[in-house]
Formats: sequence, C-alpha cells, structure tokens
Amino acid sequence: MKILIDASVCSKGGGVQVALSLINNIILDSEFEVIFVSSPQIDSQLTDEQKSKIKYYYSEINENIFGKRRQGKRLKSIEEKHNPDLVFVVFGPSYWRPRAKTLQGFALPLMVYPKTRDRVYKNNKVLFFYQKLLNSFKAKLVRQNSDYIVVETSAFKQRVHDCLGIDLNKIFVVENSFNSNFLTSSNAIKKQSENINIFIPTAYYPHKNLEILVDTAVALLEKKKNNIKFNFLIDEANDAWKVIISDAKSKGVDHYFYTSGPVKNSKMVELYSNTDFVLLPTLAEASTAVYPESFISQKVLLTSKVDFAIELCGDAAVYFDPYDASDIAEKIISTIDNPVLQQELIEKGLMQIQKSYLTPEEKWFKQKDLILRLVNESF
Repeated sequence: MKILIDASVCSKGGGVQVALSLINNIILDSEFEVIFVSSPQIDSQLTDEQKSKIKYYYSEINENIFGKRRQGKRLKSIEEKHNPDLVFVVFGPSYWRPRAKTLQGFALPLMVYPKTRDRVYKNNKVLFFYQKLLNSFKAKLVRQNSDYIVVETSAFKQRVHDCLGIDLNKIFVVENSFNSNFLTSSNAIKKQSENINIFIPTAYYPHKNLEILVDTAVALLEKKKNNIKFNFLIDEANDAWKVIISDAKSKGVDHYFYTSGPVKNSKMVELYSNTDFVLLPTLAEASTAVYPESFISQKVLLTSKVDFAIELCGDAAVYFDPYDASDIAEKIISTIDNPVLQQELIEKGLMQIQKSYLTPEEKWFKQKDLILRLVNESF
C-alpha cells in the first residue's frame, strides 16, 4: 500500500513529536510503501538510518502563508509522481488538495474555541480581526482539502463538528500518547538543585498563555518565594520570549525565568527528569503530550481548570484559574508545601496514564487500523 505522509507544516511543538512517532513506526511496517515529505525541523531529528528506510523521502522548507500555494504545487507534483492510495496530512491545514483520499490531522484549538481566541486577542484590534479572518480561511481549507479528519479527544471531535460542520462519521479519534523514550528511561530521577524547578514544556503559541507567568512570578516574589525557576523551551531570539523577559525585567522578576531553547524530541525525558513540577497555563488545546509525559515521568502537574484538561487529567492534576496569576502562584506554593499531596498526585497520574492514554505501540496500531480501513473503505 502506498501512503504519502505530508509533515511539511509540522515545525514545532506536538506536531513534530506526532510526526516523528508516526514515521518511526510506519517505516518498520512492510505493509506500507512510504512517500514522506518532511519539514526542516523533522528532517534534523531523523537519522540517516531512519531516512534510508523511507522509500521516497522529500525535505520541504518552512514557507510563510504567502508561499504555501507554491509549496502546495510542489506537493501535488510529488503525489502525481507516486500515485499513493492515501495522503495523510499529519497536521493541517493543508494548502493543497490531493487527488487521493485524504486524511488530515486537526489540532487548531483557537479555531474551535472562538471565545477563547477573542479573549486572547482582545487588546489588539488588528490581530483580533486578522485572526478571525485567518481562522475562517483555514477552516475553509480544512473542509475543501480533506476527506477525513483525525483528532485526539472525543470532546475535540465534537467541537470540530460543531464549528466546521464536518460530518461526525468523517472525524476519527486516535488518542494521544507519549514519547516511547519514556518507557526505557528512569523518569523519576531528579537532579539535585537549590531551586524549585518548574518545567513549562511547550513551544510558544498565544493560546499557551505563557505571559501570565510574569505576574505569577510577581505574586511569588511578594510571598518571598525566591527559589523558584520557570524553565521554558522557547528560542531566546523569539519575539514572544523577548516580550516576556522584558516584562519580567520591568517587574523585577526576570530571575524566575530561564529557557534552554527548542530541544530535540529525544531530550525530553532528561528535561522532565531534572524538574520538580510541570506547569501548563494553557487556554485551549486539541490535546497535549505534556499531560501523559508528566504522569509517566512521575512529576506533579499543575494546569488550567478548563474542560479539555479535566477530561484528560481527571483528579491527577492541580488545577488553577489560567486568567488569575495570584491563583496560579497560590496553587504552586500550596503544592510545594504539601509532600503528601504530591505523592497522591504522582500515584493518580500513573493510574491516569492507564485509564486515558494509549501506549506508543497502541497508538500506532490504532493509526494503522484507521489508515487500512480508510483505504479499503471498511468503516
């Protein structure tokens, strides 16, 4: 079976992780003849040995929105050359319409959480209306350039249906998992440090709500909690990081902030191991690997009290109001000061992994089953 996997727009965050996991599994399966289109970020993380197992390998460049049409033409020519049975766009929106049956991953939370999007951009009228137009355009692309959609939670499936009008029978759920490296490492080990290290394991997106942590640090300083360090994965050259650090310096809390910059997927186990707590103040998610990776790493998770987080974490996390910096600070302090609660949450996290998440192997089997059913139309 020929399958064209388009990962050309997976440039950061969970999209890169999902694409790497998929390609690592499918190249070991003899049922598939793979045509793979990689983004530069994925290309840099694949070894020569892995690339050699992909029958047809293409590396794309990162195009801005004005170059997407040109990129679409290049991808279309690749499809015409190989004539695949199925095109799998790991995450869209795809800016080209394949001739073959097309499955597209969907992970654009602000498109299906419009009230949250409006709140994120409420202080900038230009961005407010630009985002409305951009999301409307992307929604049109999703509808016209795919036959089927795959998401990671049932709640998100319903939101995609409600917001985009896509038939529920054409939206499939393949639950999220975690990096397979977590299965072979000693995840509970922590580097000794005088600081309390809080890991923020996410790339920068506006809906991740990372700016709130500056005022959270101010609240911590007022409580004389000076030994806390927020550890990020944002490039120091990123404009958003510069804004966060500038704001932190102006409020005298920049010593709370550190970034190691983007790291390879294979390094995530070590970063989790070297932290005390994991924190994600997100406002909207399609899903996230942060939750299961926190649980399997046996780290206490603090996150936003919102519908998707409660669905994915159950009672295995400490919840806070993501719009209230004082509440975030209070939850951090109360959790640090309660080792009994920490142990309870770690134990509940391990149970939550078994209850709500697939293992990497199970996720691949479910992806494979979906691909085979779509090609054979047996669903």
